[in-house]
Amino acid sequence: MASPPSFTTQNQGGIYTLAQKRTDDFLFELSSTLISGKGTRSRNNPALHKRVKKKAITNAVILALIDIAKENGESKMVQHYWNTYHCQNELVRHNNKLYGKYCKNRWCTTCCGIRKADLLNKYYPILVKWEEPHLLTVTVKAVKGEKLNSRITEMIKKFDTILDRCNKRFQSNKGMKIMGVKSLECNFNATQKTYNPHYHIITPNRVIALYLKQEWCKEWNKHGAFLAAGDAQDIRKIENMEEGLIEVIKYGAKMLSDPNPQNKVKRRKGDLSGLKIYAAALHTIYKAMKQHRLYGSFGFKLGNGKTRPNQARFVQNYDTWKYDQKTMDWINTITGKRLTEFEIDEKLQLLLTYDINLSHC
Repeated sequence: MASPPSFTTQNQGGIYTLAQKRTDDFLFELSSTLISGKGTRSRNNPALHKRVKKKAITNAVILALIDIAKENGESKMVQHYWNTYHCQNELVRHNNKLYGKYCKNRWCTTCCGIRKADLLNKYYPILVKWEEPHLLTVTVKAVKGEKLNSRITEMIKKFDTILDRCNKRFQSNKGMKIMGVKSLECNFNATQKTYNPHYHIITPNRVIALYLKQEWCKEWNKHGAFLAAGDAQDIRKIENMEEGLIEVIKYGAKMLSDPNPQNKVKRRKGDLSGLKIYAAALHTIYKAMKQHRLYGSFGFKLGNGKTRPNQARFVQNYDTWKYDQKTMDWINTITGKRLTEFEIDEKLQLLLTYDINLSHC
């Protein structure tokens, strides 16, 4: 009968080494934390001071949006809003860079700012080569809140119809080739209690802009309907492509609105006087836009331009910071030190305290 195999010292050493490795891995994970992305410079970084201000504004608005969604019995929207409230709530600092988790929701000003930068990097190298770029804004008659979702859906379908018709004409040598970059945005008129969805479109030249404007008005005004007045559409030459792209790549809806939409006074940057936050109107816009893609290009290819996703990794030698709603800053969990020393100015404090309108529109 064969005897059971005996383990040599070498085998025992192998088993011990394997067990030790697993123990080391376990201890490493206990003393480490998981991070991903490129991180944000944590010292002398003006962008970080902008981010903490955005966080303060977003959180104040989000709490109002949560109340509105709860009142409407919209549990999914409540969860989406809470995800944004917790966006960047905890930061990890490693090698003088900050890392955190993003909600990636389009009503989060922090995530929208990051998305805007990504889109600028994506489109700018191509659009800056266009010789005579123009910004075209097309819109239709404003609607009440209950009709906004169907109006936006109709706008998207009609724009696709226009593109298809123009492409067929081009292929048959009966029309010009059209191309551009478009984004969908919606404004709220606090006086009329109406919503004005519209497209911002950058075209390579004025001729294409005029062509699209003509097709837009024709599509909306056929069969006796007069929903797109010619003088309501706007065309202007782009002198600075970066500024033109920023005009197109916005948040979908402005958080801060002027109660008087006819007020044409140009505000200085940071001037909050007279502005209000219409939370119920924002909720209506966000719901209507939720299932739709807001940005896109047509008539040209961007190329691959794909970057490798940022790999998650465990790191040691780190500290953590948690956002404190009261101080509106991130606090070090060990030392209690504030990260940015942000101090909210009086006008913004008053706006976030008293000028968030919850009434349904």
